[in-house]
Amino acid sequence: MTLLRTGVGSLPHQDVFDAVDFVIATSDIPYLPQLPRRHPQESMLVQWGDGMLGAGPRDAGLTVGVAPGTRAEAFVGAAAVLARIEGDTVKTQVTGPVTLAAALLAGGVSGGPSLIGSVAEQLEVRIDEHLAWIRDESDVSRIILMIDEPALAALGSTDRLPGEAARALIDMIEAFDVEVGLHCCGDTDWGAVAQLGFDWLSWDVAALAGGFYEGIDAIAAALGAGTRVMWGIVPTTTGPLPDTNVLLGRYGTVVASLVVAGAPYEALASRALFTPACGLAGMSVNNAEAVADALRLVVEEVESGW
Repeated sequence: MTLLRTGVGSLPHQDVFDAVDFVIATSDIPYLPQLPRRHPQESMLVQWGDGMLGAGPRDAGLTVGVAPGTRAEAFVGAAAVLARIEGDTVKTQVTGPVTLAAALLAGGVSGGPSLIGSVAEQLEVRIDEHLAWIRDESDVSRIILMIDEPALAALGSTDRLPGEAARALIDMIEAFDVEVGLHCCGDTDWGAVAQLGFDWLSWDVAALAGGFYEGIDAIAAALGAGTRVMWGIVPTTTGPLPDTNVLLGRYGTVVASLVVAGAPYEALASRALFTPACGLAGMSVNNAEAVADALRLVVEEVESGW
């Protein structure tokens, strides 16, 4: 059994070519990274939300009344990796409409029931342009588009996915002719998310709690219907990394729970992808390399029949 690795998104590198080398060396499915330390336009919120609804960039966020930037530097890291891709598959990621709407609201945009929908409409235009750019600049035939929704972690294990958020996410799934997944690096209403019809679910294994286990039957059903998993196995917080056996234990516990709930094992291993828990931009380059190495060791253990 051969298992494949990829990344979540952001990297700590300031040098574009070092970032490209890192992606190529540490992933089997290459991904288009954000390099926010190289330029603030590559910060997640600014990269996708600059200029939306009258908001412009301020540091790594968005604020009403600030003039929008040119976005000329927003995809330099992505372009550098795209130029080096040799296979037929690439993974890319976009700030999701719920998270982007929350950031715009915090930046002074007027709220209301239509805000998430308005953001989703404008986001779809930018994503269409992004996908067209990938196809124009490469020979890839398969694109995996991940919708990054850290704001959904605010739901935790108690609140349910709001209707306006669900509608916006369904629009994301239906709008594009590529594989579409959702990444959240915290616990959320995973059962409701699984029922939306995503091709991929990407989670931080260590963060899965009540929101995951309460929805485990719906998640297992989605996996049986073809949804696949990106396992965020290695933490991306600062400090010493857990032992490989600890990481394997966490993975094994979730796998066992899903299999008991009816999920097919192949959806959890051979058809899955293995990743860090989240983006790596908050770490040093050395720590990012340690995370990548820890992920490699975990994958090797699972491949060997652990």
